[in-house]
Amino acid sequence: MENNTNVNEIDVRKIVRVVLEHWWWFALGVTFFLCLGVAYMLRKTPKWTTDAAIMLRQNDGSFEGAEALTMLGLSGNSAAEDEVVVLSSRGLLYQAIDALNIWDASYVKGGLRWEGEFRNPALTIEYVELTEKAQVSPFTVTVKPTKNGYKVKTAMGRFRRSSTRVESLNGPIETGVGTLKIHANRPLSPDTAYRVAHARRESVVASYRRNISVSQHKKESNIIKLSTTSTVPERDKALLAQIIEQYNLNAVVDKNLIATNTAAFIEERLAIITNELSEAEEAVSEYKEKNKIADLHAQAQLFLQESTAEQRAMAEIETQLSLVEYIDEFLRDDTKRNNLIPSNIGVEDASLAGSLSEYNALQLQRMRILRTATEENPVVDQMNMQLASMRQNIIATIGSVRESLKIRQRNLQTRDSKFNRQIQDAPEQQREYVRVVRDQQIKERLYLYLYQKREENALMLAATSMPAKVIDLPQRDVESRSPKPLKLLFICFVLGLMFPAGLLYLYILFNDKIDDAKEFEQRIKAPLLGQLVQNSRDAHIAIHEGESTVSAELFRQIRTNLRYVLPPDKKSPVILITSSINGDGKSYVATNTAISLAILGKKVALVGMDIRKPMLAAYFGLSNKGHLTDYLAEPEVELDDIIVPSGVHQNLDVIPCGTIPPNPSELLQTERVDELFAELRKRYDYILVDSAPVALVSDTYQLDRISDMTIYVFRYKYTPTEMIDYANGVIDQKRMHNVACVLNGVKSVRAGYGYGYGYGAERKQKS
Repeated sequence: MENNTNVNEIDVRKIVRVVLEHWWWFALGVTFFLCLGVAYMLRKTPKWTTDAAIMLRQNDGSFEGAEALTMLGLSGNSAAEDEVVVLSSRGLLYQAIDALNIWDASYVKGGLRWEGEFRNPALTIEYVELTEKAQVSPFTVTVKPTKNGYKVKTAMGRFRRSSTRVESLNGPIETGVGTLKIHANRPLSPDTAYRVAHARRESVVASYRRNISVSQHKKESNIIKLSTTSTVPERDKALLAQIIEQYNLNAVVDKNLIATNTAAFIEERLAIITNELSEAEEAVSEYKEKNKIADLHAQAQLFLQESTAEQRAMAEIETQLSLVEYIDEFLRDDTKRNNLIPSNIGVEDASLAGSLSEYNALQLQRMRILRTATEENPVVDQMNMQLASMRQNIIATIGSVRESLKIRQRNLQTRDSKFNRQIQDAPEQQREYVRVVRDQQIKERLYLYLYQKREENALMLAATSMPAKVIDLPQRDVESRSPKPLKLLFICFVLGLMFPAGLLYLYILFNDKIDDAKEFEQRIKAPLLGQLVQNSRDAHIAIHEGESTVSAELFRQIRTNLRYVLPPDKKSPVILITSSINGDGKSYVATNTAISLAILGKKVALVGMDIRKPMLAAYFGLSNKGHLTDYLAEPEVELDDIIVPSGVHQNLDVIPCGTIPPNPSELLQTERVDELFAELRKRYDYILVDSAPVALVSDTYQLDRISDMTIYVFRYKYTPTEMIDYANGVIDQKRMHNVACVLNGVKSVRAGYGYGYGYGAERKQKS
């Protein structure tokens, strides 16, 4: 548990360190994204949401026009779901757009963005003759007043663009989309651009339809909400208001279709009954005149009173028979197959009246669909089949109703015959008079009944109650602005932090270099002699006598720490300096450590035994011929022949590597190597050996036999972290003994403790 805690603390500290090291990334990221956000707001026209709410009037008697809504199928929650589809239909939207004449969209350039115009657009374009491509593709026309006239640009797609200069807008203009006439509705401001976007009407309807949302307020509610979002809220308010208005007008027209059809039927029947009533009244008058009857009222009153109930019932049956006979004729007439059946005319049979209402509701739904579809539409075809089936069912129902009425009629006639037998003893003249008067009364009652129904139907036709009651007028939502400036700037600020954070995360994730001195010190299994800063002089030699630079002080610290790791009983110790890979700075560490020891007054020899890639001679400005490799390969070469004064300090001598041999590994295993170092121990206080990298070749391992300790050099942000494990494996396997390490190339603020006070920061490292 303790280890996990330490690891977590190290991870957090490392993240904080990396963030602080790269703070300018975050500053640049925040600045860039904030500038990007400001530019976006200046260029992007803000969008607003405009909404409205309507309520469908219920069929519960609390609203006017309830009977008409029942025939329209607008009562109940299922009706609200259906009306959502109607309100979002293409046909209704087409009517609203056409009423407002907003087929073309107009814009004016305001600053960096285009702002929409609605009530009084600057331009109106007449499309005299469009090209074949422009007839089917959307395009824009941009007009910009200049000193010499007007510049007219057209754009259709990404690549079809054209530009035309004209002196005035009076007359046809040839453009890339065809011949146009551009009318200015108001004086155009100079150096201000105006634009008109044109598209096919089907595309315009589809575009508006995508932006308009129609939904129920709740699942079981009769309240319907309409909303749309665009850059021109005034246009959206007018469009939603027009949709509601067109919806109400269409519903009233549908209601009036039934009432008008019923009125035509009543007028037709009234004309027939009027003639029959006139004939009956003339028959009574002629009978009186023919038989010179002054007044048989007293005698006939008794018979008429007794037959009143039967006469009224027979009159009602005659009326019902006339109605069902007319409906039957109407349904069997193929020319009226797609017409609404006259309803609300007094059919008493509940089953037949319900079937008529259902038939009319389905017929109205078919009419609505046909406004935006054709007869070949599968939905229309299915409705035609349903209507045909319902017609047959209604005809069958009419047959049943007719038979029932005739049975009732026969029963009444039987009772009437019984009454007639009772008056057989009356004079023939009186009996005939009673019959004529009774026929006249039947016609009169039927006339009065139809007249009453005509007035009721006229009243319903005159009632203009709208099926949709507006609850909330179309209004722009002031809180719906998109994009919101503060929110956008906050998002840009967060992105400005997240983007460099993501880059740093990827950097940490894929970085395999040593970049944490404390973590390195914890992981390496060898004592740390010290950390070295980057050398700002861009020179291999970083320490000189009498200087107090940061690098010099750190090398002095390494010199001091050597006393604690060198065996105390060893005189003239041999110190092997190596690294994992090329470029870690082992030659730099070997050279400057040797100089530091020489400044202390010690006699020091620096031996270059990286014989595969010798660099010491170049660092000290010496020739690389006739040195160490010649001594090891040729017995006649003496030690004094290969020792060269360093030229940097009088106590420091250098033995450069010499010519690269063909067999470096075998050469390092000869006895001449042991003889060389035995002699050097007699002459010098310290012998420092610049050897080859251990991860690349095995040469350094062969020199472990002559060394007293090994300085293993790592380089900050250069050496792969896996080399720490490699070095630990070398130590664990005891392939090199008495190993200490140096971390090279650390930034001055991270090296040691307190260094950098009073010294200039050193940035670059020569390795």
